[in-house]
Amino acid sequence: MDDDIYQTLAEFGKFFRELCSQKLNKDILARMKTEIPVILCKLEKIFPPAFFDVMVHLAVHLPDEAMVRGPVQFGWMYPIERRLYTLKRSVRNKARPEGSIAEAYVANEALTFCSRYMDDVETRFNRLPRNVGFSDQSAYTVDVFGHGVNLIGACDLSYFEELDKLVWYVLHNCDQAEKYIKYVLKSIFCILHLFLNDF
Repeated sequence: MDDDIYQTLAEFGKFFRELCSQKLNKDILARMKTEIPVILCKLEKIFPPAFFDVMVHLAVHLPDEAMVRGPVQFGWMYPIERRLYTLKRSVRNKARPEGSIAEAYVANEALTFCSRYMDDVETRFNRLPRNVGFSDQSAYTVDVFGHGVNLIGACDLSYFEELDKLVWYVLHNCDQAEKYIKYVLKSIFCILHLFLNDF
């Protein structure tokens, strides 16, 4: 990809990342309001005219809407559209869509009610979650790691900048590390004693 195309798409992505952040700053929104027309002009140099419909032009008005409404997650329509999609999938008779939706809703409620009383059948209410981790608690041989927290999401290895804090926490809160601490301190004292005796 050419540098100018990559730069334009990166600016467009940065605009939406800043717009969808959890906290909004009015100064940043004012800057975004002046930047988005320039970004759209750059996009017009890359994409054909058929690409630009009302939805692309809508990006010009999004900073103003965010200034009036606040963070975007309190005003977007994704939950409503997801629910409407679920209701639309339950239509079996296109001549009577309301009846199909009502019938599917009643069937779902009845199955949910019955599944709460069935202990010997695996349902979504009694099955283990996907991120359970170790089912055997004896796998945690060190008590400082036996917290029982179920981790979710992707693995993020960011221990390198926090390694000193991690080591300090383990050394000061783990009873199993006490014998190793005594062993290391004893070794250090022996080395210091030998070093001082040489002088």
